[in-house]
Amino acid sequence: MSQKRITIIGAGPIGLEAALYAVKLGYRVTVFDKGRVGENIRCWGHVQLFSPWEMNHSGLGALTLHRNLPTWDEPAPSQLLSGEQFVTKYLEPLSQLPELAPTIHPDTEVVHIGRKQIFKGELLGDSKRTFYPFQLLIRSQDGVEAIHTTDIVIDASGVYANPNSLGDGGIPALGESAWRNKIDYHLRDIVGKDRPLFAGKKTLLIGTGYSAATTVCDFQKLIQQEPSTSLIWVSRGKAQRPIPVINNDQLEGRVRLTQQANSAATTNKDIRFLTHTTIESVAYSRKRDNFLVTINTAGVPEAVTVDKIIANVGYSPDNSLYRELQVHECYASRGPMKLAAALLGTDNSADCLAQTSMGPETLRNPEPNFYIVGNKSYGRNSTFLIRAGLKQIVEVFTLITKNKDLDLHKESLQQQQVTN
Repeated sequence: MSQKRITIIGAGPIGLEAALYAVKLGYRVTVFDKGRVGENIRCWGHVQLFSPWEMNHSGLGALTLHRNLPTWDEPAPSQLLSGEQFVTKYLEPLSQLPELAPTIHPDTEVVHIGRKQIFKGELLGDSKRTFYPFQLLIRSQDGVEAIHTTDIVIDASGVYANPNSLGDGGIPALGESAWRNKIDYHLRDIVGKDRPLFAGKKTLLIGTGYSAATTVCDFQKLIQQEPSTSLIWVSRGKAQRPIPVINNDQLEGRVRLTQQANSAATTNKDIRFLTHTTIESVAYSRKRDNFLVTINTAGVPEAVTVDKIIANVGYSPDNSLYRELQVHECYASRGPMKLAAALLGTDNSADCLAQTSMGPETLRNPEPNFYIVGNKSYGRNSTFLIRAGLKQIVEVFTLITKNKDLDLHKESLQQQQVTN
């Protein structure tokens, strides 16, 4: 195993956990991230996770930290951490472990992945492709490029850096591409450091997922403190309750978020909620520093002027990384086909807690020794939980080692129970 080289793309929770797993098995590991450790999570660090600590880490990670850092203060199992707390309390200490620190290369972007000496269309679905190592084109922040070779690639780069477009049908609205750098596609700290950008202004919000719900709840707080603030919230659906209610939801944080956001849609006079509405065009005025947006509600167009636009419209995987590899993708979710088919076949896919293991074979691609894990493996499907990604790590390494009984996470939990 020590002669096999594993390269992991992404130093988020799944990437770091996969790296630790590989190191423990004796592989030569390299981790690339185009930003810092936990970069995507830091972008929404002010937001509280609605899944508890016990669902967001592995027993292997906790056991290794306790053994190396006796003073490490592990959160309580039921504690709900913010994104920033999750990074500082877990991901950063994990990345600084003596066995992991030398493997991590921040501020290094993986631009493309291919095979040395052969092309995408050669040796179709043939295990002989493993005779030709992967070569990764990497680029540092100052633009210096290099080629990195490896035997196995695990892509855990996530989707947060690739927001969808806000126009009807998922394509850019007229003018959106020209003004994309003026539109917010991510979660902003509306009542914190980003407050001056939104206080006393009118904002247009597009989206009806949990990101949009978080944004709406933050605007409720800001409106109470700054009554001149207002929000137009648009949904392409027809439901008067924009956020679906999950029966017998076990996540209390998600229950509160859903209730508050749905209440805001109907009871707050400073939040105008529009159903059956799409965005036709976006125009930005440099002189006035505002937007003129054409919205269409049930076939009736309307021009609205707003100061800010927040498009919480979801994210998609960046599949340009591996376009020179043999990866079979789902035509609906853009995730790897076997896993996507398994997810689409589940009855309770609307609730992330209902997701169970889909089995190691769903993580196998036509391209041998190339694996997509974590949020990116779900494509446009938004039901991913870190817990599912931790299970994927175990499954991937059963494929790599050809040992179906291998489970370092389970072994670590048993060791912790014995110690306690």
